[in-house]
Amino acid sequence: MRQPIESSSMSHAVTSAFSVRSYEVDSYAHLNNGVYLSWFEQGRLDYLQSLGFSYDGLKERGAGIVVRRVEVDFLSPLHTGDTTQMTTRIKKMGGTSVHFVQTLVTQDENPTPVAKATTVMVFANDQGACPIPDDFRQAVGPDNGGCD
Repeated sequence: MRQPIESSSMSHAVTSAFSVRSYEVDSYAHLNNGVYLSWFEQGRLDYLQSLGFSYDGLKERGAGIVVRRVEVDFLSPLHTGDTTQMTTRIKKMGGTSVHFVQTLVTQDENPTPVAKATTVMVFANDQGACPIPDDFRQAVGPDNGGCD
């Protein structure tokens, strides 16, 4: 069994940009909470792609990566036309799980924290959870498993 890797050092981070579109707001004129989940999903995919991986590519190799848990703290509302920047990092890796931390801030002169998500994803095949592939672990690296 592998020991979890957790580090407080600077880590590989990927930045993704999003803009609020009119059809994404709810009856209160705020970005609908379900849209945040889609944005966080895209941010994780951007992170994987930055390391040369994709959901389809991992699955074709026999072990996909699936969401086990998502926790979101909503800090400030967004409205139509707002632009944002999301940072995605890996905080921790276990034997089968990868813990992502994502922060979303407004993209303006004084960036305002909008939301923060912690997502646990698990490598799995048809039999259930399986070990993180060695090439994935190497791509992330021991110094890239940390965040502030």
